[in-house]
Amino acid sequence: MKSTDVLIIGGSAAGLSSANSIKTWYPDKQVTVVRDVSYTVVPCGIPYIYGMLKAVEKDKIPDDGFLKKGIEFIIARVSEIDRTKHVVAFADGETIHYEKLILAMGASPLVPSIPGGQLENIFPINKDPLYLQKIDEVLQQSKDVAIIGGGFIGVEMAEQIRLKGDYNVTLIEALPHCLAMACEEEHGKKIELELDRLGVKVLTNTRVESFLGDIKVNGLMLSDGSTLDADMVILGIGTVPNIEIAGNSGLKVNAREGIIVDEYLRTSDPDIFACGDCASKFSTINGQAVVIRLASVAASEGLIAASNLYKLNRKTQGALGAFATKVGNVSVGAAGFTERMCKENDIDYYIGKMIAPDRHPGSLPGCTMQTEVKLLFDRKDDRIIGGHVLGGVQAADMVNILALAIQQRLTAAELAIMQYATHPLLTGSPLVYQVMWAAENALVSK
Repeated sequence: MKSTDVLIIGGSAAGLSSANSIKTWYPDKQVTVVRDVSYTVVPCGIPYIYGMLKAVEKDKIPDDGFLKKGIEFIIARVSEIDRTKHVVAFADGETIHYEKLILAMGASPLVPSIPGGQLENIFPINKDPLYLQKIDEVLQQSKDVAIIGGGFIGVEMAEQIRLKGDYNVTLIEALPHCLAMACEEEHGKKIELELDRLGVKVLTNTRVESFLGDIKVNGLMLSDGSTLDADMVILGIGTVPNIEIAGNSGLKVNAREGIIVDEYLRTSDPDIFACGDCASKFSTINGQAVVIRLASVAASEGLIAASNLYKLNRKTQGALGAFATKVGNVSVGAAGFTERMCKENDIDYYIGKMIAPDRHPGSLPGCTMQTEVKLLFDRKDDRIIGGHVLGGVQAADMVNILALAIQQRLTAAELAIMQYATHPLLTGSPLVYQVMWAAENALVSK
C-alpha cells in the first residue's frame, strides 16, 4: 500500500496553501495532495475565462512550484476514509495510508429545486477545467444568457460574457439589490447601474419559477408571471460544503456549516484537520456560526491547519469576510458587517464616511474623483465592525486595511490617527485620506 506522512484531500486554495505551509513548518514530512481534476483553476478567475482570458487554461495554477518542493499530486476521486486504519480509498480501488490527514474538499454549487432543472444548458459553476470548457463551448452557440444570482460570481459572469460578444445577458437576483449579502445597498445599486451601462439587463426582487424547454432550456418563467428567452442559464446562487465522505467516516458534520472543527481546525478526530469551504467557521466579529466561503479565508485556514498538524501553534480568529470586485469602471470592497447585518444582530452602530479623489491632485490621469469609504463602528466600545469602499482599483487594497482593522479590533479614534503611505499617482491626498477621515467623521458625528 502507498503511504505518506500528510495526505491532503483537495487541490484548490485550502489544499495548496496547506501543502506549502507543511513544507515550511515540517520540511521533512512527505506531502501528498489528492484532487479529482487534471489541474487546479484559479477559483476567483473563473468568470474571466469567458471574457478577458478567452481560454480555460489561462486560469491555471501551475503545479511546478509545488513539485519542486517535493509535494506529490495524485489525480483520483476519494471514496472512503478509514479513520481506524488511517487509510483513504479511491474510486479506482487504490488506497493510501496517512499519518495526518487534511480535508480541504471545498464546496459544490447550490442547485435549486426548480421545475425544468434537468434541461440541458443549465450550468452551475464548479472548478473542473473540462466542465468550464464545456460552458465556453455552449456559450459560443448561444445568444440569450440568463444568470441567476446577483452575488460576486453572477455580476462578474454577466460583465465578462458581455465583453465576450454581443449576447443578450440578463442577471436575475431575488433580493432587492445585487451583492446584498456582502456590500452596502447603495454600493450594490452602483454596480447595477454599471452593469446596465455595459448592456446587462438586471432584474432584482425577481425569482425564477421554472425553466422552459423540451431537451434544452429555451426560457424562464419569472415570479412576476413574465417569461424570458434563455438558451443558456448560469447558476450563481451559493454553495454547499462537501461533507459526505467526512460524515460517512464518522466525523462530526453539519449540513449547512460543514465539517465541524475547533479553533485549531481539528476535526473530531485528532489526526484529521479540515479547512476551507468544507469546514465550519465562526464570525470574527461576534463569534457566532457563519457561512463564509472565500479563497482568501481558505488559504488562511490552510496555513493554520498545516502548522498545527504536529504541534498546536496557532488558532483561527474566525472568518471575517473581506470581498472585492470590479465591474466596468466601478470597484467595490467590503469587510465585516453591513448596516443590514448590524440591524439583524441588534448592534447599536454609528457611521463615518469620506468621499475624495484617489489621486492628488485629482487632475492626474486615472483618478476616480468619487472614492468613498464608509465605516461602521459598534457604539458600545467604538470598535470597527464594517468597512466598505466604492471607487476605482484601489478599493481592494483599502478594504484590506479595513479587514485588518476589524480583526485587530481597532477603534474609530485609532483609525483616525493611523499612519500610512501616500503618493500622487497611487493614493488620495494625505489631507483627505478616506480611511482616516471616515473614522474622524464618525467620531464627530457620534
